[in-house]
Amino acid sequence: MILFIFRLFYAWPEAGMDRDALWWYRAKGVLFRVFFIYLATATQVAYNFTVTTREELFGGIFILLTQLILILKMEFFYKNLVKIQQLVHRLDGELYQPRNEEENIPLADARRKTTIFWIIYFIFSDGLVAQWLVISCVFTTMIVPAWPEVDHSTPHWIFLLVIFYQFLTLLLNASFNISWDSLLAALLALTNAHLHRLQIQLMKNADTRVIAVSSVSKAAWSVQRKSHDEMYNELLQCIIFHQEITGLLGDVLKLFSGPMLSQLYCSVFILCITEFRLLTDVNSTIETLKALMYLICLIVQVVQYCFFGNEITYMAAKVHQATAFVNYPDMDIKTRKLLIAFQQLTAKGINCSAKFIFTIELSMATFVTIIKTSYSYLAVLRSMTD
Repeated sequence: MILFIFRLFYAWPEAGMDRDALWWYRAKGVLFRVFFIYLATATQVAYNFTVTTREELFGGIFILLTQLILILKMEFFYKNLVKIQQLVHRLDGELYQPRNEEENIPLADARRKTTIFWIIYFIFSDGLVAQWLVISCVFTTMIVPAWPEVDHSTPHWIFLLVIFYQFLTLLLNASFNISWDSLLAALLALTNAHLHRLQIQLMKNADTRVIAVSSVSKAAWSVQRKSHDEMYNELLQCIIFHQEITGLLGDVLKLFSGPMLSQLYCSVFILCITEFRLLTDVNSTIETLKALMYLICLIVQVVQYCFFGNEITYMAAKVHQATAFVNYPDMDIKTRKLLIAFQQLTAKGINCSAKFIFTIELSMATFVTIIKTSYSYLAVLRSMTD
């Protein structure tokens, strides 16, 4: 579903496209987002220069900040499309394939969690846009304030055309936002799943015994020890896998840190404005429901970054704990030295953070801080307007 929406925006070209076909593909993407994204945003920016009251101002920037962040994320995506596709295709490598049913469990769990987030995000985001369409048709008002203004005095066909255009642009806006955020969440969730796979491999390597069945009688069996070379090679494979996972995570965070930091910082102000509008400028049940659903969308958008980042930090600590269960006494000197070096490496843990000028740790503590900060700004804003 994520890739389908990216293809709808001409943002996910097929592999092996020739130069001319790729040029036309990108040109269609530019025209598509100019007409459906930039033009709609420009009308909302123009509207903000025509407002005369505080309620109109906050009504105008209600969606505008989200659209501006979307444009930043969208242009980032188009500019770094090749790198993003390489990250996604990298997960098809041999190291990332589960070797047994037990290793399939964390991957299935990652798919389940990301699907739950995607469904909740989709319901509240696209459901909100559909709700706005119904309200606009019933009360003959624009879905979001924009210039030039259209109302009941406008010819009906023009009103329907503008409403349909606003609905389509907001639907596409929400869809790309969902896909962009869900792609990043999926990359973080899969990184956590592969760390879990590494923990499983280390726990299996903790048992250095091999049960051999006698060829004479299946009832007779003997316990043999793994050779030192086998133990060394298995531990070395785990270390290589750990290096690959941390390298993948580092590439994901390095690539996405800029837009992610912008989203997290702006979420504080967007949450503040939404809460302020919900508490002061909303005077009807319908308006309250609209603002509340929009607030939930913002919370889901932010919490998935923090949730999966928090999971990675926790699982990295579990990987370090798993190294303590490896059978140290049965190892030779060479394998012991390798294990000690690996333990020192995993003892540092993984600090899942977005770094671009500033640094924000992706954790549930950060999510709580964002909520608290937005509430603090809300208190200041209310005291100023009172």
